Amino acid sequence: MESISPAATPWQQPFASSLRQQARRLPWLMLLYVVPGLITASHTWFFAQAKDPTYSFGRALLVQVPPWQYWALATPLVLALGRRFRLERGVWPLGLGVHLAAFAVLMVPYATLIFFVSRAAGETWLLDISLGQMLPLMVAKYIVIGLLIYGGILSIGHAVEYHRRYREGELAQARLETRLAHAQLDALRAQLHPHFLFNTLNAISVLVRKQDTAGSIRMLTGVSELLRMALHNTGRQHVPFHEDVDFLERYLDIEQTRFQDRLQVVRAIDPATLGALVPSLILQPLVENAIKHGLATRSGAGRVELRASREGARLVLEVLDDGPGLAPDWDRRDGCIGVANVRARLYQLYGDGHGFTLENRSGGGVRARLELPFQAAPSEALGA
Repeated sequence: MESISPAATPWQQPFASSLRQQARRLPWLMLLYVVPGLITASHTWFFAQAKDPTYSFGRALLVQVPPWQYWALATPLVLALGRRFRLERGVWPLGLGVHLAAFAVLMVPYATLIFFVSRAAGETWLLDISLGQMLPLMVAKYIVIGLLIYGGILSIGHAVEYHRRYREGELAQARLETRLAHAQLDALRAQLHPHFLFNTLNAISVLVRKQDTAGSIRMLTGVSELLRMALHNTGRQHVPFHEDVDFLERYLDIEQTRFQDRLQVVRAIDPATLGALVPSLILQPLVENAIKHGLATRSGAGRVELRASREGARLVLEVLDDGPGLAPDWDRRDGCIGVANVRARLYQLYGDGHGFTLENRSGGGVRARLELPFQAAPSEALGA
């Protein structure tokens, strides 16, 4: 069975691998960092006009855009460090030490870049001062803004990764729930086979004791065909309605052999419903329940009616009988496996998006009514 353990989180990636992954985004990062460069350049140019009307916007761009592009180049490194050295409970001292060291290293070329672009932009007061003299002062001047930028990159990286881990956890949980639901559905559907088979074999044994050879052979042939159809549907939770009707017809043929002229079956199936998807073997337990409680408990003839229609976006399926009806405590008695199975499977497949009622009819008998979302079967399934 395929394991469901989630993939290794980005926190567990080797540093070099994480750095390469982040570096692939460098063109987009450089484009993104143009935005704060333009904003700060506009701010610089606007306030410079009050002192020096000759201060050009191009000069402001030269001073502001390259330092922001420097942080675009540094962002993959900061994000990779953030993945490798987390500021979380239990490991934050090491992470904090690494990030402070990395920040100190990054500040040196940052301040150096600002020094040279300022010179290139015509800042005359820097022309007579060497980099060695100005570097400590430049680092001190820009340490706050640098710390805010570094911390902002790190915070955004943490937020994105935590969101990704949360989504991965949700996906893993959804996969687990889906597999659990499928396992429950398979178990419920598998429950139908022995339940139906035992009842049919018991009926065959009755015919054998009566020495009804022709009826016994007919029922055995019918059982063989039903098992073949059931095996064909193994692994499919939904089938086109016409397949479920075919299965039901084979079952009814067996039951009519068993009860002979006592069982009357009436069908009112809208052809437009035959191409809809329904849970496999959904009607057979309801028909079996109708025959068992509506006919098998009395000596006279009985009637079972099958109805299928479409009402807007709903598929309505009904099984009716003219038997004595449901006892007040029928749902607490033994022998309701089929009905309980239907109810459980419908809930697993549709949640609250379906309707299922089993109630006494006003004129006598029982009505089982299913309301399902109308879903058309794929064309290849209809062709098959």
